[in-house]
Amino acid sequence: MMDRGIVEILFGQKIDYDLLNDTLFEFPVGTTTRCAITHPSIHFFNQLPLLVGIQTLMSALLAFPLYKLNVQITKKKNGVLSAVFTFLIALPAACYEPIYIIRLFDIHHIGLRMVLMTFPLIGGLRVLESYFGFVPAIPAKNLQNYFAYMSCPFIVKFDEHKQEPKRVSLQYFQQQLQIAGTYFIYTGLLMSLLWHYDWELFEVESDVNSFDHSLRELISWKHLMNNYFMALILSLGLKQSTVGVSLLYSLVFGYETEDVVLSPMTKSQSPSEFWGRQWNVAVHLGLKNGVFKPIRYLTNSKMMGVLAAFVASGIIHEYVNLVIFSRTGIEFKWKYMIFFGYNACLLFAEHTFGSIEIIQNIVSKLPKPLITALVLCTALPVAHLFTGDWIVHGYFDAVMYAEPTILCRSL
Repeated sequence: MMDRGIVEILFGQKIDYDLLNDTLFEFPVGTTTRCAITHPSIHFFNQLPLLVGIQTLMSALLAFPLYKLNVQITKKKNGVLSAVFTFLIALPAACYEPIYIIRLFDIHHIGLRMVLMTFPLIGGLRVLESYFGFVPAIPAKNLQNYFAYMSCPFIVKFDEHKQEPKRVSLQYFQQQLQIAGTYFIYTGLLMSLLWHYDWELFEVESDVNSFDHSLRELISWKHLMNNYFMALILSLGLKQSTVGVSLLYSLVFGYETEDVVLSPMTKSQSPSEFWGRQWNVAVHLGLKNGVFKPIRYLTNSKMMGVLAAFVASGIIHEYVNLVIFSRTGIEFKWKYMIFFGYNACLLFAEHTFGSIEIIQNIVSKLPKPLITALVLCTALPVAHLFTGDWIVHGYFDAVMYAEPTILCRSL
């Protein structure tokens, strides 16, 4: 067990105090309101790199045995040792590691707990793809490439010509810092607005995390707009955090990384594009190589592969909820299974009807922004199943400690 004195030095400061204590500038608004521009928590960013480093280390430690047992023998039948290591050692280790780290360091902050999810989510899916033989060709080429691939919390960029990880440049760092800074501001401003409305800009009848929404409520514009803004915050925050963490990886290892989040809320032209090429590319590739391809191969059915990927995504997100909200008394209600099951139905509908000529003709004549709006409207009615518990159990309140915000309170 790690010495408690070291733990106290590293994680003794708990990030659960009043946000208005971290102010850069205060100003009154009239005689009854106090506003402040707050700065991100120093303690949050002191603890963040260590947790990212632990996730990177754990993934890197798996690289050598996975490469030797799984990747090098993909053309042969996986042996007993490979199966034992994959399903009895590597996967359980990926699932238990964040729980152990949370207990070891007594981590309360939900945002820091979320950082610990990169190893079980990305690393766990890469464990599966290695066993079933679907590691991408360049990472599988040699141990050095695979080490770079596994150790990256998201997606390391490979040089297609040289067949090796792409080295960083000054221009790359400048570009990524600009992106991170831009999304840092966007996320902080939007969170500042919604925080004053308890994360629901428009008043609706049902609780944000309930199952009791009527059909009328599900399609009401107020409900759709509330869900849109929460999905937008998730998109902006995910973009900001993945770029920031990837920058840490690039500084240490000297490799460029791929974009994880593109423009899901503004450029998605279909449900499949939203989930497959815009939202979270790292998790998408993990599900594609670790779940979809093996199931498609075993069943000879693309739709069974898609269904399995969405079921796996639902299970993964249920696990994430239970871990990051373990101190809040969250109840296990299969909301994510329902949410991702619903979205799987949308992809089935797209696959079934999207190739019909008359539908293709209609879609081709619509403006792209309108198509994006229609795509979002197919999922927004049930988006509260994803975001509702995160609102009620304090995820967004916790993440605000990592953002610059403008907050006002009555005196």
